[in-house]
Amino acid sequence: MDPEQNAPENATDQVESEAPTRVYLHPEQLAMIQTPEALPIPVLQRSVLRISYVPAIMPGKWFNRWHERFGDRVQLAEVPVREARGLDSLHQDLCLIDPALNSAEETASEAPAEDSVEATEHAPIARKAVPENPFAHMSIVRPDREPASADGEKYHSIRLYEELPVVILPVDHVLTVLDEVPVEELAEEFLLQPASNIPAYEEVSRAWRESAGRIVPEGLTDKETIELVAAGVGLYIVPMSIARFYHRKDLTYRPVAGLDTYPVHLVWPRAPKGEPRSEELEALLQDFIGIVRGRTATSERGSETRQARAERIAAEKAKEKAKARAANARREARDKKRANAKKNGNARQHARQSAKAASARRGKKR
Repeated sequence: MDPEQNAPENATDQVESEAPTRVYLHPEQLAMIQTPEALPIPVLQRSVLRISYVPAIMPGKWFNRWHERFGDRVQLAEVPVREARGLDSLHQDLCLIDPALNSAEETASEAPAEDSVEATEHAPIARKAVPENPFAHMSIVRPDREPASADGEKYHSIRLYEELPVVILPVDHVLTVLDEVPVEELAEEFLLQPASNIPAYEEVSRAWRESAGRIVPEGLTDKETIELVAAGVGLYIVPMSIARFYHRKDLTYRPVAGLDTYPVHLVWPRAPKGEPRSEELEALLQDFIGIVRGRTATSERGSETRQARAERIAAEKAKEKAKARAANARREARDKKRANAKKNGNARQHARQSAKAASARRGKKR
């Protein structure tokens, strides 16, 4: 039979029909991500634990420790979200769209093009107190930007570190002559943020602000506000990490004395009463908490069960016993050899050989 008779009429159509269905992240969550290209969808597919973090936070040391300890068995997804969107990432289910089914799925591949019609025809994602499969299980946030994170009834919270407040200003500004700017020196400077956000500045600048009557712009991102600083509109006080993250050649920054530091917290939702998390997920959360708190890999807390820990301890004890037995066997062999040498009249020669062997062993240890 001619093989061409069994060939499809249109081979191209067959290839296209066998192509995998395109599945992608819900556009609402795509917009939440700071840099979508930094979060490959296959990572979301495989991830068991997802940690979000806001711009300028540098959690690499904790993520690296996780990958070193657990990366071979538990996939962690690092989720960079936009400013003040850390809490939002905790209250949405991971929503991935399968166009073939016209529904949301919990699997994905790649994001749609920006001009895709599909990307604009989906219902908003419901907000939940504790989603079953959250977009992020935990988030690293700045409480001054997301004050709701301080609600102890809704969230667990761990203070990770404090950030130094700095003022961003043009490189030719008069205050650049100072290594550190006292807050009093800002009394007649226009800040591009509500004075109520910085109580010390609000107090020292009250008279000037009332006479100046300038309006603070609202709804701007850090990047947009810093562009206004470059344009000479005003100054901007932020944590030092943000000043470094959005560094420009025409701007610089100076520490501000007299202001409170900016805290950075790790937060995650409290489980509702009567609806505890699964033991597996709770163990993973405890593992990450242990990493940020500096626990060692041999800590008793975390995902290691009592049975696994008992088995590990038993194996370690068995290994120590085996080493002790081997040492005893070597000692008995030496004693027997010495006894035989003495019996045969060669004790002095055996002593020299033993001393030589001992010296060689000490040399190897060095």
